[in-house]
Amino acid sequence: MNKQLSAIALASVLVSTLCTFNSASAQNSRTQQTNDPEDTELTRANAIGGADAPGVRLAAFIDGNIGGGSVVRSKGVASITSPATGLFCIQPNAGINVNSIVPIVSVDWSKSLGNDNLVQYRSSGSGCPSGNIAVLTFRYDRNNPSPNPFNRFVQADGIAFTIIVP
Repeated sequence: MNKQLSAIALASVLVSTLCTFNSASAQNSRTQQTNDPEDTELTRANAIGGADAPGVRLAAFIDGNIGGGSVVRSKGVASITSPATGLFCIQPNAGINVNSIVPIVSVDWSKSLGNDNLVQYRSSGSGCPSGNIAVLTFRYDRNNPSPNPFNRFVQADGIAFTIIVP
Protein backbone atom coordinates (compact mmCIF):
# COMPACT_ATOMS: atom_id res chain seq x y z
CA MET A 1 0.00 0.00 0.00
CA ASN A 2 2.88 2.40 0.81
CA LYS A 3 4.44 1.71 -2.61
CA GLN A 4 1.14 2.57 -4.32
CA LEU A 5 0.78 5.80 -2.34
CA SER A 6 4.40 6.69 -3.08
CA ALA A 7 3.87 6.02 -6.79
CA ILE A 8 0.70 8.14 -6.83
CA ALA A 9 2.45 10.97 -4.97
CA LEU A 10 5.43 10.83 -7.34
CA ALA A 11 3.15 10.82 -10.39
CA SER A 12 1.25 13.80 -8.98
CA VAL A 13 4.48 15.74 -8.46
CA LEU A 14 5.67 14.92 -11.99
CA VAL A 15 2.38 15.99 -13.58
CA SER A 16 2.37 19.21 -11.55
CA THR A 17 5.98 19.94 -12.56
CA LEU A 18 5.25 19.30 -16.24
CA CYS A 19 2.19 21.54 -16.17
CA THR A 20 4.19 24.33 -14.53
CA PHE A 21 7.01 23.89 -17.06
CA ASN A 22 4.59 23.96 -20.01
CA SER A 23 2.89 27.05 -18.63
CA ALA A 24 6.26 28.80 -18.19
CA SER A 25 7.34 27.74 -21.69
CA ALA A 26 4.15 29.12 -23.18
CA GLN A 27 4.69 32.43 -21.35
CA ASN A 28 8.34 32.57 -22.44
CA SER A 29 7.45 31.94 -26.08
CA ARG A 30 4.85 34.73 -25.89
CA THR A 31 7.29 37.19 -24.36
CA GLN A 32 9.84 36.41 -27.05
CA GLN A 33 7.39 37.37 -29.80
CA THR A 34 7.46 41.04 -28.85
CA ASN A 35 9.17 43.19 -26.25
CA ASP A 36 5.84 43.81 -24.47
CA PRO A 37 3.90 40.55 -24.18
CA GLU A 38 0.58 42.27 -23.53
CA ASP A 39 -1.77 42.10 -26.51
CA THR A 40 -4.22 44.94 -25.98
CA GLU A 41 -6.74 46.71 -28.13
CA LEU A 42 -4.17 49.50 -28.48
CA THR A 43 -1.62 47.22 -30.14
CA ARG A 44 -3.74 44.60 -31.90
CA ALA A 45 -3.80 44.76 -35.70
CA ASN A 46 -7.16 46.13 -36.79
CA ALA A 47 -6.68 46.92 -40.51
CA ILE A 48 -6.63 50.15 -42.46
CA GLY A 49 -8.04 53.17 -40.63
CA GLY A 50 -8.66 53.94 -36.99
CA ALA A 51 -5.86 56.46 -36.41
CA ASP A 52 -6.63 59.82 -34.87
CA ALA A 53 -3.88 61.96 -36.36
CA PRO A 54 -4.95 65.58 -36.88
CA GLY A 55 -2.68 67.77 -38.94
CA VAL A 56 -0.96 64.99 -40.90
CA ARG A 57 -1.75 63.60 -44.32
CA LEU A 58 -0.64 60.05 -43.52
CA ALA A 59 -0.02 58.15 -40.30
CA ALA A 60 0.39 54.43 -39.72
CA PHE A 61 1.39 52.00 -36.99
CA ILE A 62 2.63 48.73 -38.54
CA ASP A 63 3.20 45.71 -36.29
CA GLY A 64 5.99 44.24 -38.45
CA ASN A 65 5.02 40.57 -38.06
CA ILE A 66 7.37 37.94 -39.43
CA GLY A 67 6.55 37.41 -43.10
CA GLY A 68 4.93 40.78 -43.55
CA GLY A 69 3.18 43.26 -41.36
CA SER A 70 -0.28 44.18 -40.24
CA VAL A 71 -1.71 47.64 -39.86
CA VAL A 72 -2.59 48.39 -36.25
CA ARG A 73 -4.13 51.72 -37.20
CA SER A 74 -3.67 54.25 -39.97
CA LYS A 75 -4.82 57.42 -41.67
CA GLY A 76 -4.33 58.23 -45.36
CA VAL A 77 -3.18 54.69 -46.19
CA ALA A 78 -4.76 52.66 -48.99
CA SER A 79 -2.68 49.50 -48.47
CA ILE A 80 0.58 48.11 -47.13
CA THR A 81 2.53 45.19 -48.58
CA SER A 82 5.81 43.51 -47.72
CA PRO A 83 7.29 42.05 -50.92
CA ALA A 84 10.60 41.10 -49.25
CA THR A 85 12.09 40.63 -45.80
CA GLY A 86 12.39 44.00 -44.10
CA LEU A 87 10.76 45.93 -46.96
CA PHE A 88 7.37 47.56 -46.55
CA CYS A 89 5.53 49.35 -49.37
CA ILE A 90 2.92 51.84 -48.21
CA GLN A 91 0.38 52.94 -50.81
CA PRO A 92 -1.02 56.31 -49.70
CA ASN A 93 -4.55 57.42 -50.46
CA ALA A 94 -5.08 59.49 -53.60
CA GLY A 95 -3.80 63.03 -53.36
CA ILE A 96 -0.48 62.29 -51.65
CA ASN A 97 2.45 62.74 -54.03
CA VAL A 98 5.21 60.40 -52.83
CA ASN A 99 7.79 62.43 -54.79
CA SER A 100 7.29 65.51 -52.60
CA ILE A 101 6.78 64.04 -49.11
CA VAL A 102 9.14 64.10 -46.14
CA PRO A 103 8.04 61.15 -44.00
CA ILE A 104 9.15 60.47 -40.45
CA VAL A 105 9.62 56.84 -39.36
CA SER A 106 10.36 55.38 -35.96
CA VAL A 107 10.70 51.90 -34.41
CA ASP A 108 7.95 50.87 -32.00
CA TRP A 109 9.71 49.02 -29.18
CA SER A 110 6.61 47.35 -27.73
CA LYS A 111 5.64 45.36 -30.82
CA SER A 112 9.19 44.65 -32.05
CA LEU A 113 11.46 41.68 -31.49
CA GLY A 114 14.63 42.60 -29.60
CA ASN A 115 16.31 45.90 -28.86
CA ASP A 116 18.76 46.53 -31.71
CA ASN A 117 16.36 47.60 -34.45
CA LEU A 118 16.30 50.32 -37.09
CA VAL A 119 13.71 51.60 -39.50
CA GLN A 120 14.57 53.81 -42.46
CA TYR A 121 12.67 55.66 -45.17
CA ARG A 122 13.90 54.74 -48.65
CA SER A 123 13.43 57.90 -50.73
CA SER A 124 14.19 56.14 -54.02
CA GLY A 125 11.22 53.83 -53.47
CA SER A 126 13.35 50.98 -54.80
CA GLY A 127 11.73 47.58 -54.35
CA CYS A 128 8.20 49.00 -54.19
CA PRO A 129 5.69 49.78 -56.94
CA SER A 130 5.59 53.33 -58.27
CA GLY A 131 3.55 55.64 -56.05
CA ASN A 132 4.42 53.74 -52.85
CA ILE A 133 6.47 54.82 -49.85
CA ALA A 134 9.32 52.37 -49.20
CA VAL A 135 10.33 51.63 -45.61
CA LEU A 136 13.16 49.28 -44.59
CA THR A 137 13.48 47.53 -41.23
CA PHE A 138 16.79 46.23 -39.87
CA ARG A 139 18.03 44.14 -36.95
CA TYR A 140 21.57 44.14 -35.57
CA ASP A 141 23.12 40.70 -36.17
CA ARG A 142 25.79 40.06 -33.53
CA ASN A 143 26.87 36.91 -35.37
CA ASN A 144 27.72 38.76 -38.58
CA PRO A 145 31.52 38.49 -38.97
CA SER A 146 31.91 41.92 -40.56
CA PRO A 147 34.67 43.96 -38.86
CA ASN A 148 32.56 47.08 -39.44
CA PRO A 149 29.79 47.14 -36.80
CA PHE A 150 27.54 49.18 -39.11
CA ASN A 151 27.56 46.31 -41.63
CA ARG A 152 26.02 44.04 -39.01
CA PHE A 153 22.54 45.44 -39.53
CA VAL A 154 20.51 43.12 -41.76
CA GLN A 155 17.05 43.58 -43.22
CA ALA A 156 14.56 41.81 -40.99
CA ASP A 157 10.87 41.35 -40.24
CA GLY A 158 9.48 41.43 -36.72
CA ILE A 159 10.14 45.16 -36.30
CA ALA A 160 7.12 47.35 -35.66
CA PHE A 161 7.23 50.96 -36.76
CA THR A 162 5.29 54.16 -37.16
CA ILE A 163 5.28 56.56 -40.08
CA ILE A 164 3.80 60.02 -40.47
CA VAL A 165 3.69 62.38 -43.41
CA PRO A 166 3.02 65.95 -42.21
